[in-house]
Amino acid sequence: MPRILCFGDSNTWGYNPSNGHRWPEGVRWTSRLADSLNKSAPSDARWYLIEEGLNGRTSVWNDPMKPHRDGSSALPMLLLSHRPLDWIVIMLGTNDLKSQFPSEPAWIAEGIRKLVGQVRDTDNAGQTSPNILVVSPPPMHDKNNWATGFHHGRQKSLQLAEFYRAVAKEEGCAFYDAAEVCEASPIDGLHLDAQGHEALAEGLARLFNKPSKQDVFS
Repeated sequence: MPRILCFGDSNTWGYNPSNGHRWPEGVRWTSRLADSLNKSAPSDARWYLIEEGLNGRTSVWNDPMKPHRDGSSALPMLLLSHRPLDWIVIMLGTNDLKSQFPSEPAWIAEGIRKLVGQVRDTDNAGQTSPNILVVSPPPMHDKNNWATGFHHGRQKSLQLAEFYRAVAKEEGCAFYDAAEVCEASPIDGLHLDAQGHEALAEGLARLFNKPSKQDVFS
């Protein structure tokens, strides 16, 4: 049974931009991805997907107003807790764009590189390190209710993919640009609506369902 850990922020947790509640099973991209991967999988090869999303999580920055959001502090413990893992999907960076942080896309990508290094440095219960998929997060929408806290947020969010792709290539990780299939809802400018979750799940499923897993790293 392949085990996949999805490590992210509120768009992995499933924040509903309409009401602030959590999207239910069957709507969140994580549960949709699991359903898609297991649709035709034999019983002894079904994927086990672990959701580890937290609202406000960053790659490496501490938020004094929202404690426990530093992804690099949480990830090693989660890797040890859920090991052995076959894959880890990292989709972070939106909260790093807050103006209170050094929010240039190049620096944010270096935060992702640190997380990749943590995955490689953590014992995987004696097995080889899990494959890593770096996902550049859905871009912000122009109608951003928190725009004052994200100076040039949409512009910078659209630049993340370029830097993430370079880091993924240099570190030998798979890469996916969520902007190819979705963006944040205009309702609040930051979070995925139901259609966005569906599109992201379908895009990631196509990646994982490639005939050769080696193609995922192209």
